[in-house]
Amino acid sequence: MENYKYTCEYCSKEYIPRRRKVQRFCCDSCRVKAHFQKNKQIKFKKEKGLSIPVDQKNHNKEKINFAGIGNAAIANVATEALKGLFTHEDNKPLTKGDFRKLIAQFKTRYELINNLPTKPDGRKAYFDNQTKSIIYLKMNTSWT
Repeated sequence: MENYKYTCEYCSKEYIPRRRKVQRFCCDSCRVKAHFQKNKQIKFKKEKGLSIPVDQKNHNKEKINFAGIGNAAIANVATEALKGLFTHEDNKPLTKGDFRKLIAQFKTRYELINNLPTKPDGRKAYFDNQTKSIIYLKMNTSWT
């Protein structure tokens, strides 16, 4: 090893090389910082003697264009159409219209019998038009 002092290319501090005669930086942290500064990936801001990375302006922002919007709209329409074609009718979600039809069907299937007494738990007597029998149901009147 030599006793000759070299100057760090990043912090300008004088040092005696530890590994080889051609060492350019005094320590690994100066070597890494010089690499980032050279490649302009991260700019360093000196504040109170500490190096703090500052985000560089993002030059790779995606720009919105009409072709991209059109392609996304076409893909969305195609996906929904194919989903509608290949989804079985039983697996499709219930719509408001389907719910209204179900309520209308329920109202015509069950008819309230007023001359039979109500059960102690609050169930009322209804005539089921499909099975042609009397059943007791506890009806929730908030959705009718």
